[in-house]
Amino acid sequence: MAPSPGLRLFLLVVLIVAAVIFGLLTLFGVAGITGGATDTGSIVLFLVFLVVFALSLAATVGVAIRSRWARIAAIAAGIAVSLTCLGLVLGIPILVASARAPLNRTFPPA
Repeated sequence: MAPSPGLRLFLLVVLIVAAVIFGLLTLFGVAGITGGATDTGSIVLFLVFLVVFALSLAATVGVAIRSRWARIAAIAAGIAVSLTCLGLVLGIPILVASARAPLNRTFPPA
């Protein structure tokens, strides 16, 4: 299977959508915890959202700058997103696009 050039942009869009969604959920978690919901379940849920948000954000930055670790970060973000309730709606496109998108720089440009 050859890399598909349009998948990098698609991967960026899906990663940005995932980062925005989980960023909002993390923000709601911060608001909930500061509002007094300090039971174990609330804190664990907040930490899960924080980890998924951090992975999505790191993968977005890695794909945007075409770093060497971008594919690994995108696959990790896809797996983490797949384990949540939104899961497979965003996780499968992230995993497929990260496996097939050309994420490395080519010098000189072809």
